[in-house]
Amino acid sequence: MTSERPQNPFLLVLLTVGLLGLLSFLPASLTIGSMELRPVRLLADVLRKPTPRRGLRLPPPNGPAAPGAPKATAAADPTQPTDTAAALPAAPTEPNLPGLENFVAALRQTKATGRQTRIAYFGDSMIEGDMITGELRNLLQRAFGGSGVGFVPVNSITADFRETILQSFSDTWYEYNLNSDKIPAASPLGVSGHVFLPRELPAAGSDVVPDTSWVQFKAGPAYATTRRLPLARLFYGPGSAQDQVIVSTNGHRVPHSLPGSATVNELVLKPGSPARVMRFDFANHGPRPVYGVSFEGEGGVVLDNFSFRGNSGMSLTKIPPAQLAAFGRHLNYNLVVLQYGVNIADAKNKSYDWYARAMTRVVDRMHRAFPGASILIVGMSDKSSRIDGEFQTDPSVPRLLKAQRQLAERNKAAFWNLYDAMGGENSMVRWVEDTPPLANKDYTHVNYRGGRKVANLLYNYLMAEYNHPGAATTEPVASAATPKADSAERPAPRPALRPDSANR
Repeated sequence: MTSERPQNPFLLVLLTVGLLGLLSFLPASLTIGSMELRPVRLLADVLRKPTPRRGLRLPPPNGPAAPGAPKATAAADPTQPTDTAAALPAAPTEPNLPGLENFVAALRQTKATGRQTRIAYFGDSMIEGDMITGELRNLLQRAFGGSGVGFVPVNSITADFRETILQSFSDTWYEYNLNSDKIPAASPLGVSGHVFLPRELPAAGSDVVPDTSWVQFKAGPAYATTRRLPLARLFYGPGSAQDQVIVSTNGHRVPHSLPGSATVNELVLKPGSPARVMRFDFANHGPRPVYGVSFEGEGGVVLDNFSFRGNSGMSLTKIPPAQLAAFGRHLNYNLVVLQYGVNIADAKNKSYDWYARAMTRVVDRMHRAFPGASILIVGMSDKSSRIDGEFQTDPSVPRLLKAQRQLAERNKAAFWNLYDAMGGENSMVRWVEDTPPLANKDYTHVNYRGGRKVANLLYNYLMAEYNHPGAATTEPVASAATPKADSAERPAPRPALRPDSANR
């Protein structure tokens, strides 16, 4: 019987390797017609340059530490990298910018009187599922008081994996969001970039029927400050005077009317004791926009996570200015954070001036809607692309960072260089290859461990501003679990809100 196997397999392998070897000598920019050939690097993994494993340092502070301040110990923080090498990355190419005066003043009031300080944190998938913001909220609430996860939309793609709030909802909601092509004027987007319309009941009546639109929230186990739902604020638009929401808390089921004809109305719900679970059933008899619920304490720090997957930041202009301002009057933000970049960074873009111009409209709207808030632009994180067979910092990163800093400088906003705080050039590679890893294998997104690390870096930057507002960025500062600039005494709580009050 004649064998069908190749007679010279060794020769075939040798020819293949030789052909690939010849292809590796072709110039990287070679094109055939309109198609650019990708470079062949047969021995890339063998000849790869070793990546120095340098210790991740704290972000550039805004002034020296106060005399006698305790030095931070990385060993006590489980989110710190395991590598202890002392080498530091090069100086930042885009220095931080001050501009957090309003936020710092609010924190001082919170420390002294217990008055609430509120943060709106807008971002893309980098903060999805309360990544980064969950740990940052926890650090701030431990230092300044406060509880709760803040604003939560009715529906969320993060409901299956977010650990700071557990959420379920019926499939009877109709949603418009930042990705919608046409948004009815009667249902404008809310501050989160979403608006939800519950199913309308066929006839008047206060009872709940099986097809009623509902949403349920359960306190998440991730942090001690989010394990209870002490106070809920439901935000909704105008609708029929017959509409009701049935709120189920601690075994009690209580109907509440939904009064108010403003574009944004509010119902405050304060259980007799902090709840673990809250359910909202909407008995609506006409169209009514519903936006979400904020879970918070009566003082301290509240941080709202407004993540939107795939967003570059520019689509925030889809939120009508009047609607944004209406939420601003209810929520009274002291700090607005804008963290975008991974969805716009592309090595083919040689300049990001167009992006800075587009985002100027966004920053201007934030200034107008939240006139008492500081604005913070978080610079692009490191992102790696495969170049000549190995992962390196994408060439778009420094270009985008430059545009983001210019955006902040021209619009009187603060700027924090996350790229430099991570460790600078090729830091994403080190984060991916750390043990355990701090980032995913896409060499773009941090994981939850990395998110906690970023949160600690950002918290340290904010505390540096708190202790030395507007000072030059010169040398490292110790992490401040308890702020040094004010008394360490616990603030007195502010007067309690009246339960079940509407239209604040």
